[in-house]
Amino acid sequence: MSLLQFIVLVAGIVFIIFWVDIYKRKKMNILHFLIFVLGWAAIAMFALNQSLLDRFWGFFGIARGADLLVYIALILLFYFYMELVNKHTKDRMQLTRLISQIAINEAYADSKDQLKNRKNTLPKNQFIFNLRVYNEAQMVGKVIDEIYAAGFSKIVAINDGSSDDTLSILQEKKQQYPDKLLIIASHTINRGGGAANQTGFNFIRKYRNELQVQWMVTYDADGQMNIKDMEIFQSHMSHHPAQVYLWSRFLKSSKVENMPFIRKIILRISRAITLVFYGAKVSDPHNGYRVISMEALQKINITADGMHYANELQEQIKKNKLSFHEVPVHIVYTEYSMTKAHRQKNSNSLKLAIEMIYKKIFFR
Repeated sequence: MSLLQFIVLVAGIVFIIFWVDIYKRKKMNILHFLIFVLGWAAIAMFALNQSLLDRFWGFFGIARGADLLVYIALILLFYFYMELVNKHTKDRMQLTRLISQIAINEAYADSKDQLKNRKNTLPKNQFIFNLRVYNEAQMVGKVIDEIYAAGFSKIVAINDGSSDDTLSILQEKKQQYPDKLLIIASHTINRGGGAANQTGFNFIRKYRNELQVQWMVTYDADGQMNIKDMEIFQSHMSHHPAQVYLWSRFLKSSKVENMPFIRKIILRISRAITLVFYGAKVSDPHNGYRVISMEALQKINITADGMHYANELQEQIKKNKLSFHEVPVHIVYTEYSMTKAHRQKNSNSLKLAIEMIYKKIFFR
């Protein structure tokens, strides 16, 4: 078998894979059937008999017809692949919007009486924590205790389809702190960190007046963040007015404990990609600790289900000309927080980079 025949045969296999994928997702129609069946048949025929390619294109007077056919086939394959990926991405976005809206409606119905009877008496009541939670039964209770012990009183916890006892722990904490505001918004199935933030952002944006808040704090439930850093945020807010405050692990006064070396490399590469593709110059784009004003929140719209949302957020800050200020923080990488179940695996970083580039260049 020649190299050309091998390439054509591989193209035929790819055709079959796409065909099966469309069929499984029940998206097959007559056009797909004709394109994939006839296309695969032609590819298989030419792969088995290379001379047919020469005779076929010789009929049109093209000397290098075999090469031309391969190039055209590859271009068409890439085009159809992008169409499939775009359709799949849009379907996922629509599903996330539906699940998010259901979670928001149920959360508000469960907490509207409590919202009506609340009154702000302290400056810290102007802050609400957006706490995204997925299978964090071991740590989420402690994290909530720390937030309330620090004098803050408002949390929107997004339970992103957890399969452990996370929801039970959240409900227990709600009963434990009747004088605090703990709103629980639950996704029926897991959608990802970005999707969880979408739900929290949209809930706070929609009910900001009833929540009586001026600032939203994005926070993780794995115990990696330090609630004492809120004092640093508040200090910078007094001396450096801005609409968005971003933590950074790479400022001179930041304190980072036990960060794996490979993690540092990945984060620096992410910073370069964010600058090139999104035009956002920040030292730590994949930060999770942020303080965002309600004015800025009204202008921010993220659509990614996964961790790519962080790059979208940076893009939104630049696009909407929101003023921002970076803040040094203290973060500890514990054995728990670095387990595969709770931190993004380094092996997924390439997937994240590809998603960033795809969303920026090919998604329409």
